[in-house]
Amino acid sequence: MIFIRKRIQAILDLKKERHFVPGFILGSYGIVMLATLMAYGTFLFFGKIENPFFDSLMPIGWLFMPMYVTLITIIVGREIIWCHMMIFRQLDHLTKWIIDKYSIRYFKKHKKDPPVIDFLAKVQYKLFAKFTKMTPRGRKRMMISAISVWIAWVVLGRTDTVDVILGEVERQFTDVQQWFILIISF
Repeated sequence: MIFIRKRIQAILDLKKERHFVPGFILGSYGIVMLATLMAYGTFLFFGKIENPFFDSLMPIGWLFMPMYVTLITIIVGREIIWCHMMIFRQLDHLTKWIIDKYSIRYFKKHKKDPPVIDFLAKVQYKLFAKFTKMTPRGRKRMMISAISVWIAWVVLGRTDTVDVILGEVERQFTDVQQWFILIISF
């Protein structure tokens, strides 16, 4: 239990970094993709082995993917998220370098600021104006809700949870409908 707490705390300690949110989202998606491949591989492996024990695991096979997500997150989640954060950091540095080089060359040649920079600033303002005008508490709430919805979408989309829930709801409605027919017929 202490190991799990330390690993989760190590992931949460990455929040101090600038590129945590995009790195977390992309890293989480990478973890989900890896877990999906491992679950498919498990099904292929168990399908080739003729063993009653493995055959008895097939009805609960929908649990393999969430189990693999949990295991991967605990064991190497911090490293995967950190790697994706560094990818965004490198992209940020390269973009800044390209813009700086372009601005310096344009200024040396024309003795004024490049118009592309003004265009980029206008586009950036149009895209992020509402977000930057929010209070810090509102921004935090929006980010947490967006990440939570995304995680729920990924987990529900990768597992057959939605199909299981809808099947159960449909079965309950069918039972209720039969009772209504029975009551109306008297």
